[in-house]
Amino acid sequence: MKLILTDHLITCKDLEVKLSEETMGILVDGERIRQVAPLTELKKEDTKGAEVLDFRDFYVMPGMIDGHLHLSFSASEQPLNELYGDDDSEILLRMVKAAVTELQSGVTTVRDCGSRGMSILKLRDFIKKGIIQGPDIIASGMPITVTGGHCNFCGLEADTAEEAVKAVRWLCKEGVDYIKVMVSGGNMTPGSNSMIDQYGEDTLRRIVEEAHQRGKQVAGHVHSVDGIRRAVAAGFDILEHCSYKTWSGEGYDESLAESIREAKIAVNPAMGKAYILPPELAAPLPDKVAMWADFQKSRFSTTEKMYRKGISVFAGTDAGCKNTKFDEFYLTLDMMEKKIHMTKEDVLLAATGYGAKALGIDHLVGSIEEGKQADLICVKANPLESFLNLKEIAMVMKKGERVAL
Repeated sequence: MKLILTDHLITCKDLEVKLSEETMGILVDGERIRQVAPLTELKKEDTKGAEVLDFRDFYVMPGMIDGHLHLSFSASEQPLNELYGDDDSEILLRMVKAAVTELQSGVTTVRDCGSRGMSILKLRDFIKKGIIQGPDIIASGMPITVTGGHCNFCGLEADTAEEAVKAVRWLCKEGVDYIKVMVSGGNMTPGSNSMIDQYGEDTLRRIVEEAHQRGKQVAGHVHSVDGIRRAVAAGFDILEHCSYKTWSGEGYDESLAESIREAKIAVNPAMGKAYILPPELAAPLPDKVAMWADFQKSRFSTTEKMYRKGISVFAGTDAGCKNTKFDEFYLTLDMMEKKIHMTKEDVLLAATGYGAKALGIDHLVGSIEEGKQADLICVKANPLESFLNLKEIAMVMKKGERVAL
């Protein structure tokens, strides 16, 4: 049993951000939170024998959720070198290091949005069994893409509707948590183009039907306006990036955004450090430097419009991609406030409760309250004053156990 004391508690309960005005106690029993109450209301018989962790001078909040990353990518200046060159054991070891780095930075749940090979599932399960300490991993395994399509180096290519359905069945057989589909092309894959739509609407519908029958969400990597429209019509649960690109530039569509909102489809813009670095350092490939400068600006603009529209936007870093590290979630949150102009409260929820709700895990994580996992972090300075304060993590607790920092 552990008793955490703090004068600055942010629970995010009921998707509300409030800072406590009195000393609070969080009673942790094993992996779960047993009680959250003012210290004066906690009964001595309930806390007797508990290990007291005094963080009264610190800010305590839920462990964060990085809703879009790639643990098998190296985050180097050119991740393709490792993705094409490393063997499976090197990939797995890199994923272990990346997962531990995320946890130490205050991220207690990660959603892997496409890995090379399927060893991500072994890492997920080893962490779940407590064999190694790491964040909870929600994994899609290999994303479904066309032959030579975006992220084809991950290893799963399907061209026809029949092949795509078989891929969904195989992924579910392997034990993935959700299905990831490359609806459009992407920026980091040689020979791919983010404006090329890889699957027709009928194929996308069949993918969704097959996945939903097996209780799996379907998420779509999508940049083009036509691709977004097809994914919405097909019944996708989450849209990744959702960039509203056309051949002539930004093509934000108000009626399409309304369709996303009405369908209650969540959006993860997946914006990390690459969106605030100079284009020559951030562009995924050398021939895309000029494009990237305009792309950075349009992504902020379209995401802000979706947010103002009332679409659920949750946070993700795209960590693992070029120069986007696994311990820089605070940069994404700072960006969401300063570039997308979300309120500080919504940004904090985008990293906690909104992400948990979008991923269907809000019964376990996303807030500090009775019955949920004891996933929480202590911060030296108020994160609501500046999200850059999240760089200074004093303590991370994962399922009731402190993490070595």
